[in-house]
Amino acid sequence: MFFKKSKLKVNGKTKWFPRAVIVSKRPADSDELARRIAQMSTASTGDVHLVLRSLPSVMAQIMNEGRTVHIDGLGSFFFKLSCAGRGVDTPEEVSRKQIKDIRVQFLPERQRIDGKRFGKPLTQDVELEDWDVVTGAANDDGQTASK
Repeated sequence: MFFKKSKLKVNGKTKWFPRAVIVSKRPADSDELARRIAQMSTASTGDVHLVLRSLPSVMAQIMNEGRTVHIDGLGSFFFKLSCAGRGVDTPEEVSRKQIKDIRVQFLPERQRIDGKRFGKPLTQDVELEDWDVVTGAANDDGQTASK
């Protein structure tokens, strides 16, 4: 995973933060996921693709029943309501008219790493590299990064 140095104003002061870099504008699609999963299993690319295509509608059905969907090693998905400042003063006034949007919330799985601390399987083997150093590019201040 690559990161870049990025300037942001925080409480009127300029601060520097690392920001994740997306290297390609082309996301990994269902076909690529199916091919990679098929290489790791006995399932064919077509079988995996069929399962991936069915996953969103099955997840929506389960979450519509008021349940959370948990995928081992990945995490949990559930519906979350956005009311965006549309609160009311009494419980009697609460209604569906307050709901601005229905969103899907994702919580990455946490697993015990060494018996004591928890880690997230999706991020535990991520290696961080400074994008400016890798590419020799200039950062937001115009300075070229050194290795």
